[in-house]
Amino acid sequence: MAEDDEFCNICSLPPEIILYIFKYLSAKDLTKCRQVCSWFKHIVDGLTKSDAFWRKHCQTDFNKVYRIAREKARAGVLWFHIYRSLTLWPKLESSREIRDEFAAASKVSDEIRGFEILRDGIIGVHKRGTICYYDIETLEVCKRGVITGNYLRYTENHDTIVILSYHLQLYIIRKLIYNPHYETNVTFDNVKTFILVDRHVYYVNLKDEIFVCNLENGDLTTRYMNKSEDGVICLGFTKNLNVLTFQRVIHSVVGDNLVYSCTLGANSNLLHQLQEYNLLGELDWRIYFQWMYVLNHSVPEGPLRDIITIRAYGDVFFVGSNWGVLRIYYAPYSEGEFDIFNAEPIKQYNFMERCDCPVLSMCPILQVDVLEGEEGHTVIVAMPKKIAVLNFVHNFKRSASVAMLPYADIQKVKILKIQE
Repeated sequence: MAEDDEFCNICSLPPEIILYIFKYLSAKDLTKCRQVCSWFKHIVDGLTKSDAFWRKHCQTDFNKVYRIAREKARAGVLWFHIYRSLTLWPKLESSREIRDEFAAASKVSDEIRGFEILRDGIIGVHKRGTICYYDIETLEVCKRGVITGNYLRYTENHDTIVILSYHLQLYIIRKLIYNPHYETNVTFDNVKTFILVDRHVYYVNLKDEIFVCNLENGDLTTRYMNKSEDGVICLGFTKNLNVLTFQRVIHSVVGDNLVYSCTLGANSNLLHQLQEYNLLGELDWRIYFQWMYVLNHSVPEGPLRDIITIRAYGDVFFVGSNWGVLRIYYAPYSEGEFDIFNAEPIKQYNFMERCDCPVLSMCPILQVDVLEGEEGHTVIVAMPKKIAVLNFVHNFKRSASVAMLPYADIQKVKILKIQE
């Protein structure tokens, strides 16, 4: 049978059948189908205008990061824009870059310790004496009230604020009260670490007992989960809560049982194991490098010797040093394992200011986070003296054949005309 005859047989199918088939194709395959003929173009365009369609493909192609990308996206951004931005991270090097900064610390009480990207275009900035709020678009202080006090750690999401004081008191505060009978806040004593995951706060006390506070309960009740006998360093979360101990052991909490997962040993890739259990962001890297010495692992030279934070964002990794150097990696894998020590960054920055150098003042990269927008990505970097903003803007080539889809490197497809 001739190629044109096969094409005619496809076109004889009802539009409902074609639409049903197209729903199972990847976004890149749909792009190719869209170039076949005006009829296919019409069907694909109708399908791709659905926000639910792009949400599905974000979930399929970027399962690790699509939810956080949506939650922290700029106002007005659709799932289509999220998908397009996530596909463009490998091309970061060719993007146009615009820099800005805000929240400059002019006195000791303004020293920055971190931030949280919130909904409605707001960034909560944790300073030495306050937690205050800035507008993402203008980078100016919002009218929203500040929280005063000198706190060890702070995090926040759409409806909850969690603060750990230097006296190891954990404060959980509801921002939204759905029922007047609900408790508005609760305090726990002797807490050494915690993480906020959706509607749950997991925390560990000084006895290494692990608890979970369910924020959906009206009385903010807490449930004891288990106890670590090895001493807890930090917590991570994948499908379950993960616990790293001082004995280099990783446990997972399944139900309320502490289940052994692995040990960071001399023959293992420590970085890869920590990444698998989502522990990179909470780790004290001074302990990590001590382990490398103990296990006779080679310690890297340069900025990677002084890592203070690693932020994983899908296949993008932001690595900040104690001396103001930020490196951005894309898919730094070696033989299928995560390995930044033998990979080259796609971007590198040095935020150390000239006035810092004569006195060898440190400029630690405290935290890194990302917002996705319609035209690219915004990377926010916190240091004690300021917060830097890196806007990466991509230029999109639009044509009549690819107006709806985000691929600039589509292979040309032979256009077949319907035989009348």
